[in-house]
Amino acid sequence: MSPFFTREFFRLVYRPGHYAQKTALFLRRSVDRLSLVLGRADYDLLFVYREAFPIGPPWLERLLARPGCPPIVYDFDDAVFLPNTSEANRVISFLKYPHKVDTIVEKSAMVIAGNDYLAGYARRHNGRVTVIPTCVDTDQFVPRSSAPSDSHDRRLVFGWIGSQTTASYLEALGPVLTRVNRARPFELRVAGAGRDLRFDGVTVSNVTWSLSDEVALFNTCDVGVYPLTDDEWAKGKCGFKAIQFMACGVPVVASAVGVNREIIDDGVNGFLASSEDEWVEKLTRLADDPALRRRMGDAGRQRIEERYSLRVNAPRMADALRSALHRPNGRS
Repeated sequence: MSPFFTREFFRLVYRPGHYAQKTALFLRRSVDRLSLVLGRADYDLLFVYREAFPIGPPWLERLLARPGCPPIVYDFDDAVFLPNTSEANRVISFLKYPHKVDTIVEKSAMVIAGNDYLAGYARRHNGRVTVIPTCVDTDQFVPRSSAPSDSHDRRLVFGWIGSQTTASYLEALGPVLTRVNRARPFELRVAGAGRDLRFDGVTVSNVTWSLSDEVALFNTCDVGVYPLTDDEWAKGKCGFKAIQFMACGVPVVASAVGVNREIIDDGVNGFLASSEDEWVEKLTRLADDPALRRRMGDAGRQRIEERYSLRVNAPRMADALRSALHRPNGRS
């Protein structure tokens, strides 16, 4: 496993400025990446997630796809073929070259897409495409061992867990959160935004995200919120945070966009919302009804176990890898 973005680099890359440090780390990682090309004959198969090199045309993938090289399996779970650059790195957006994804897909022995929207794009460039949804280990992501108190006086916790690049979705939900809080005060727990967020009248707890505490963090929430905008980029998203909340038995209200419509059966294992009024109405219903929260949490957990668990999807991934190995340009 050789990620381009190490933990050190990933912590830095979304911070504004720091261009000298970013450049030094980028050059160091580029040298390491070149060593992969030189040693490619040591591998039976190359698994590429999103891209092998983060900027510029697909020169590295072209080298890795030359005759005699191991077959490439390409996996992506975002609409990386669309222009999209974080605000922190807007100055170098011209280096992103999203059109290179066309070539990477074309030269892959197998393409794994996280949802049908992404698969539809991939099939325009390669007929060997399989859909494997984003999934979680349901032995690790489990509901909390004891149910929270259902006292009406207890302040509920609404939770959002995301990243610096998705914090804008939560910020756009501000009017909804303010309206719900006026009727039913709650605490909003925010993790991963990269900065402290504030909403009018709402008690906000900005907490630090860590991988080791991730499951516990999901389980501190009574209701999860998963807002998105209705655009092409959002259609490529694979609902990871909604899946994690549901695996932990936490009921979710999500934007009625893209794959969310497949993950969530509205009113059964969660809620979908398409307008401000729908968001307010559905969050308020969950806030006021502990039995509804429990019922939806249980149904959400069941949905993840049946369709989005590692146990269900790991064999499908293994089949995809075997299929790539046994193609004419693969190795048996």
